Amino acid sequence: MNISNTKNLRQINRDKVMDIFMEQETCTKNQLALATGLSLATITNILKELLASNEVLKDGELESTGGRKSVVYSLNSDYSRMLTISVNKEYRRVHLIYRVYNLADEIVFSDEVIKKEVKVNDIYDIINIVLAKFDNIKVIGISMPGIINDGRVTSTGLTNFNDIDLYSLLTNKYSQVIILGNDVNTAVIGFYLAEKNYENVCLLFQPGEGYGGVGTVINGQLVTGKTNCAGEIQYLPLSQDDQLKLLQSPHGTIELLSKIVICLTAIVNPEIVAISCTNLERASDLDETLKQMVPAKYLPKIKKVTNLSEYILIGLQLICKDSLKTNLVIKKQSII
Repeated sequence: MNISNTKNLRQINRDKVMDIFMEQETCTKNQLALATGLSLATITNILKELLASNEVLKDGELESTGGRKSVVYSLNSDYSRMLTISVNKEYRRVHLIYRVYNLADEIVFSDEVIKKEVKVNDIYDIINIVLAKFDNIKVIGISMPGIINDGRVTSTGLTNFNDIDLYSLLTNKYSQVIILGNDVNTAVIGFYLAEKNYENVCLLFQPGEGYGGVGTVINGQLVTGKTNCAGEIQYLPLSQDDQLKLLQSPHGTIELLSKIVICLTAIVNPEIVAISCTNLERASDLDETLKQMVPAKYLPKIKKVTNLSEYILIGLQLICKDSLKTNLVIKKQSII
């Protein structure tokens, strides 16, 4: 085995151990060996490195059952932090909600900026403020409306962000890992984590004016499609003018939302559809219209949600945290 391969194997083994700490936070050597399949000797050497770098801390000893006491090791939750930014347009205001999380999923810092119009420099300002306050930000995650494909933002309702390569702008300016996500895709991950009893979920965000979007998780997998266009309601075979006109009345809103739910039922057949729409008073308002269009046994449960930004930030935090790991797995117990 050459030196390069030895280094690669060492890093792979180190990543395995860190992945376990990310999931369990505290472990003994024996628990790490069992979870990773690595020998105790290898685990001992890796722990020496992690203790020296302060990524892992000694956290006491277990009560002895006759032999030597087992040392408990814990993840240093403040070794790495993540900045998440939700850019969300509500009527004629843009809300930039940002949080700093540690590896224990705790919110270390939180703030919000509300503007009539947002520019890329506003994103820079938030990042610069946070980087000046915290010196261990490893990942920056940003969620916003629109199609985000290969780092380029398109079909967004944000005036100054349409058709710009936001990923390149950020990676050229900052050394941190950059994560970009569509707002409803990150929101549906957060909703999926919160809803323990469902594996197939959709989240429909329909603003009071403009076109909506849908995020979908099927069997624990986020559905984005070939170019991340999955869920763009404006491209459904419904007249775009009719979509906007329907939103102008309560009855029209119910008709539009019902048509979208029927499309989702026919294509992915989710167990539950969460709807975030200020024009909808109650989820049950859709019941009668839906039952006229599709047999009740095929219909998903409908749930109205009002805290979309909370779901966005939870989902974005999971994606950021998993970017520090070697394997991305959406696990419900990891956040909620």
